[in-house]
Amino acid sequence: MLLINSSFFLASMVIIGAMADVYGPVSDHFLHHLNKRPKRNDAIIRQVEALGDTGSFGGKAFSDEKRVGALFSLEANTHSDVEEGMTTVSGKSQVQKLWELTNTPIVFIHGNSDSALKYEEHPFQTGFNDVIKYFMDKDYTLAELYGITYGNRSMAHSFSNFMQCEYFQLQRRFLEFVLHYTKSAQVNIVAHSMGATIARRIIKGGQYTTSTESCDLGHDLTKRVNTFISIASANYGMCICEHALAFAACGMETGFHPGTCTGTSCDSQDYKSTENCGDVKYSSTLMDLNKDGKKVAGFVASLWSEDDEIIGKGNLVWGRHTSLVPHSDMRKIYTNLNHMDMKSSTAADQYNIIRMNDQKFIFADSTEY
Repeated sequence: MLLINSSFFLASMVIIGAMADVYGPVSDHFLHHLNKRPKRNDAIIRQVEALGDTGSFGGKAFSDEKRVGALFSLEANTHSDVEEGMTTVSGKSQVQKLWELTNTPIVFIHGNSDSALKYEEHPFQTGFNDVIKYFMDKDYTLAELYGITYGNRSMAHSFSNFMQCEYFQLQRRFLEFVLHYTKSAQVNIVAHSMGATIARRIIKGGQYTTSTESCDLGHDLTKRVNTFISIASANYGMCICEHALAFAACGMETGFHPGTCTGTSCDSQDYKSTENCGDVKYSSTLMDLNKDGKKVAGFVASLWSEDDEIIGKGNLVWGRHTSLVPHSDMRKIYTNLNHMDMKSSTAADQYNIIRMNDQKFIFADSTEY
């Protein structure tokens, strides 16, 4: 039996309001379920514990979390019996109507040296805070929004990051676990920059092999992804990497090297001058993804800016829009948005694209995790 008076209720609302912009880390309930398989989920658990409030987000507040369907007022000396997953209110309060979560979960994957959530005050480490706030204002909860940080969050090491098993395995396992944890038949994925490459690779699954490592990413998850939104990605490499092979991030095998084409500029705005560069050999990891004739999701959207200072003005690499994911169902091109603005300032479009294609939450009773 719990005694709740109006003063306590108002005080609680003040506290909740003050913490409204604190989204991480993943909930205790999510972490509890991760710990049921500690060996298999070790990388996620260690990452959650190491990075604290800014390293991850998502998860139910308690088992069988429900939505509140009717507002109610708590008056002085109102008594409430609360059980996990069920609320009964007595006295003069209006009984709440509860129903199951209905939004298909979304997994967010950040870019190179960014963070799942805002980290310190660096302009390239803004995380998904603004996007999460927008979705939560539109009736999503953290039980439907998920993300975890991969890699080194130091911008000084951004040129040392490359596509590697450690990043793929962490994000793949996280994606698998979100599917299991939410018992959802599908998820949506929103990925920014390097995160889009990671997303495409972990959805594809299979063996990822380079000259230095090899890892099994599991079976194809294409049918488990409803909508995939790629934001400011580099599917054919980046022109800033053309003469930067010494840096791992620009590598020819596991980086974003665009290859070379004699007699013209990588970012030339003249399509005719670059029409012979379509078969240029670029990053082998990217080439492997692009030669696959399958879509990575039921609906694929590619978003980019013509004024992205990282991807390059015009978004062209040897005459191709590098941010256009092969087999995309739609593209949306922006102007006057920089690389990080593309992630945070397009939240409304991300939401609308997902809602346009989304189905209601579909339950999938699976014990595999």
